[in-house]
Amino acid sequence: HIASRVSDVVNFVAHVNEIREITGRGFSFLRIPRSYYGRLEASDLVEAGASKRLADAVVAAMTKAGIASKAGIVDLDASEEKVSSAISSAIKDAADSKEELQKGYESRREAIVAAVLRARYLNLHKLLRSHLSPETYLNIVRNKVLVDIQGNDILFQIFTGNILQRNASEEAPFLEFIQRVCSERKDDDGKPLAIRPGCGGFGIRNFLTLFLSIEVSKAMSQLEAAAEAKDFKAQQIAERRVKILTRQLDESNPVLTQISDAMTAESDASAAAKATTDEKEKRRLLAEAERWKEKKQDGNRVLQELSDRYKAMMKEVREEEEENKKKE
Repeated sequence: HIASRVSDVVNFVAHVNEIREITGRGFSFLRIPRSYYGRLEASDLVEAGASKRLADAVVAAMTKAGIASKAGIVDLDASEEKVSSAISSAIKDAADSKEELQKGYESRREAIVAAVLRARYLNLHKLLRSHLSPETYLNIVRNKVLVDIQGNDILFQIFTGNILQRNASEEAPFLEFIQRVCSERKDDDGKPLAIRPGCGGFGIRNFLTLFLSIEVSKAMSQLEAAAEAKDFKAQQIAERRVKILTRQLDESNPVLTQISDAMTAESDASAAAKATTDEKEKRRLLAEAERWKEKKQDGNRVLQELSDRYKAMMKEVREEEEENKKKE
């Protein structure tokens, strides 16, 4: 593949998408599942201060109003007014505990509505917090840009679909575009630290996401083709494949964060040990680096276990698909 650095990945992708929409020409980007960026779950609303009963009522209200899908994917065009109105209507129509729900909602209205809207990019927000504005987060999600961090540095990354491909079955190149946003860190004396080579990392979480998103893209294409052909069995198989791959993404993300954080901490401790002339401090820092190395290895083991489990699930789907083809 061919990689290139651009100054503003998010706006670059938005511009390319706009040109393709207007002209019908230009390359397209990989379809990253929305669950990569975040989805609405009752536990997030409980964290925002809602009771379990109120949290469940809010999730149900969002689904009923069409603001969120059954999988918890929140509409990117959702607004505070729409969310608040849907919750109020649901509480008004509640069969029981209406007063309790209303009181709980009124006391935490702002936090609950914010949690619903933040669910559109929750996974990114957990990584970057207030480093980016809500508008930037939404632009990232709309344009399906991949994000990774290393310490306080950020990597924006996007891959195109195949280009210059003559036939669908043939191998073809693709393009990668990246943007590195390096933090302006300072040492204990207030002097700027040297910029870390490859700041923002090399997309450790995105290697797995890239593979899974390619597989999701294939499964979504199969789903669309099956639906058009009215092949309901093939449709069910493709839907299962999409769900399995999406769940693997959801479960892998926090583990990848653990690995990335451990790699950063190990690197920082090792660099500090190399720089110090105090032997006692050097030993302490090297021991710290070793502890982070163990955490990184623990994360890799968990990731491998996840991979093995989902590989077995996908094997079952492939076997079912082969059986279905034999019956045709």
